[in-house]
Amino acid sequence: MSRFKLNVKFDAIICVYHGINHLPDFSAWENFFDCAYRHLNDGGVLVFDTYTTNSLKMMASIPGTVQRFGENYLHIRVRTSDEVVFDWNIEVLELQPDGRYKSLTEVIRTISFPPEKIRESLGERFVNIVTIESGGDVNDDSEDRTWFVCSKPGGRF
Repeated sequence: MSRFKLNVKFDAIICVYHGINHLPDFSAWENFFDCAYRHLNDGGVLVFDTYTTNSLKMMASIPGTVQRFGENYLHIRVRTSDEVVFDWNIEVLELQPDGRYKSLTEVIRTISFPPEKIRESLGERFVNIVTIESGGDVNDDSEDRTWFVCSKPGGRF
């Protein structure tokens, strides 16, 4: 995401499902912005969403979630040590033919930054920056996300 080099340009680049949160530090986020800029036509649009820090903090405040799928189980716990970096501890208990469960584990690190910092960095490259807040309804399972929409200067868009 932060170092791709294609020999083609696009009218739009869309990065959804908070993919950018998986980049390990803000310099990698800025590299992503640079890559997107280089691969957009003049006037092209970049759209991406991020988990908000508040949403990740809320996820880290609960003991975890367990979901059953078929005869298997998924256990997810989100933890943080510094309120910026969040580790998703994922365990799948997979039913084996002998009736025992096999544990498959993975830790996926995510990181979040304040929208103002993201907007400032985008402003060094892009124009027409729009921020959209979504989610956060306490009565459902949606998470808070911030969407960013911006365009490369020039063009007709």
